[in-house]
Amino acid sequence: MRSELKLLLGNTTLTALAFVIALGWSLYQVGVAVASLITLGLQNTSSEGGNPPLSVVWGEHVFYFQPLLEDLIALAAVLAVVLAVQRRSRQS
Repeated sequence: MRSELKLLLGNTTLTALAFVIALGWSLYQVGVAVASLITLGLQNTSSEGGNPPLSVVWGEHVFYFQPLLEDLIALAAVLAVVLAVQRRSRQS
């Protein structure tokens, strides 16, 4: 078991891939948290019994935009970090 673990850790490509996946998932979770923070800050809590927050009413239809806005903010946060890392690695 110990030799198999040493062999697995010795394979730097596989280890690097595992770290990149873990880092990417953590970065995604940070993006989701930032998106939730922003969308919760945009909600109007004073409207009781009205339309859901971040929604638009058109006729008898209610379009609820909070999940879309959260995902777009998460995407923007992840892209910003990726671009910053690429810029820094080019300067080095």
